[in-house]
Amino acid sequence: MEKEIELKQIILATDGESNVGADPIDVAKDIHNKGITISTIGIIDNNKSEKPLAEVHSIAEVGGGISEITNIENFSRTMEMVTQKSVYKTIEHAVNKELKEILGTELKDTPPQTRNQITELIDKYGEEVDLKCCVAIDCSGSMTNKINIAKNSVLNLLKVLKARKGRAEIAVIGYPGSNKIKPTILCPFTEKIEDLERGLQKIKTGGITPTGDALEWASRLLMEGNWEEDRIDSVTSEDNRDTEEGILESNII
Repeated sequence: MEKEIELKQIILATDGESNVGADPIDVAKDIHNKGITISTIGIIDNNKSEKPLAEVHSIAEVGGGISEITNIENFSRTMEMVTQKSVYKTIEHAVNKELKEILGTELKDTPPQTRNQITELIDKYGEEVDLKCCVAIDCSGSMTNKINIAKNSVLNLLKVLKARKGRAEIAVIGYPGSNKIKPTILCPFTEKIEDLERGLQKIKTGGITPTGDALEWASRLLMEGNWEEDRIDSVTSEDNRDTEEGILESNII
């Protein structure tokens, strides 16, 4: 491709349903319409029902992403898998759209030889495409005993993504924030493991689960080049002050 490609995605990690604020299904649908993919990871305790996490499947479905349910011990591996699958799914969706517009068909309906060639191209772009990923971590009270593994899993994700050919940056927000609804930016977008480590050390657990609002703020972090101080709680890697950071430009196709 002649123009530079950058994929934007949100990875939502939670162990329960939203219980306050905006409807996360409606929010996820609006975000996906802006070109951002939302994937979800539902964390369960061993021997407990997955039923309360049905919401995470619906969020990923309308968000164009991947949804997985896992126990906390397998969280790191699941996060890596979900992120990579989401990248390939997004690229495949774009390829299908182009094929339908040009040839009136989709990848699954192309001749085997052509399909194999296109699949190889998708694999190539999956490794080379630039990626901005905002991880939204549920920091409500029920996550207290799981949060350390969640932090290590985010660090491992960046290490894995850095092994790709394409540029990869991660930002992390924790929800709820200090004012109960808005999340806290634990780490703005970075390629540096040390920045991520410093930011993740500031995670605090407790409170409610405003999932819809967390998704909305994650999308703003991805779409906007800056934000006003009074619009979101922010924790930098240097201190605990509210800051105004430049993040990135809007998503491209």
